[in-house]
Amino acid sequence: MTAEPTLPAEKVTLVAGLLADRVRQYDTTHDRRAAFAYTYYRLTTTLATALDTVNPAFNDPPWVAELCETLASAYFTAMDSIDEWLAGRPGGSADEVQPSDLPDSIPQPWRDVFAASSVRRSYTLEDVLFSMMAHMSYDLPEALRRMATSMDDRSHIADFHRMNDVLGSCIDRVQDDLSSRYIHGLRSLDRLFTRSDELLTNYGIRVARGLAWYNCDRLLDPDATKEASRSIGRSTGALISEIRSPGDWKLRAGLWILRRLIPERRHWPEATTPLA
Repeated sequence: MTAEPTLPAEKVTLVAGLLADRVRQYDTTHDRRAAFAYTYYRLTTTLATALDTVNPAFNDPPWVAELCETLASAYFTAMDSIDEWLAGRPGGSADEVQPSDLPDSIPQPWRDVFAASSVRRSYTLEDVLFSMMAHMSYDLPEALRRMATSMDDRSHIADFHRMNDVLGSCIDRVQDDLSSRYIHGLRSLDRLFTRSDELLTNYGIRVARGLAWYNCDRLLDPDATKEASRSIGRSTGALISEIRSPGDWKLRAGLWILRRLIPERRHWPEATTPLA
């Protein structure tokens, strides 16, 4: 019998292994969830390395590992629910869907993301950006809330920011590798359709995760819980609408035309392509 991992680095490495399995699954089936799963895998392996090398030195490494596990669990649960829903569709088809087509068992942000990625002319960087938004604006504050206690969980803010340092410092490299794996020479075109990829930058990760900590505080406040839940549930859909249907009609019309002129041309890696 294989012993359960006990060291924080081992626990995070196990999470990374589960994410690697998802990447391979999605790559094999040409599932558009692959690009974010790959990004998530790379960020998680970076965190595992930081814990293993004690660089930076976290005050409470077990807490860091627990947050990683709790957050990943939310992602896996949402993806499993989507898979279960897909399995019940004729032929497992993932043709264009609306968020309302998916069951309530899937959190609203992930319904919004999956529906957005199902449309024709959905671009790879959009898939990653929208998924990142759902994971950091919804899953992360909920994970922090589940871990919180009335006495001492707020004392972990220093370690939380050390995690932000680790993840933010590697995001540019991860984004380059992501482009090589799934986009190749189309990075500038992908950015055209998102118009903004701040979430996929060092600064963007820090800001988004800082906002998640704030939203956790709101969720823990009985007077703010209801509105906080509504807010984090709507934020991903709002971002998708802003990018897909901007308020400026000229920009909206221009993007509509470009989406029909420029093919998606998504690249899928060979089965033997290493993950890192």
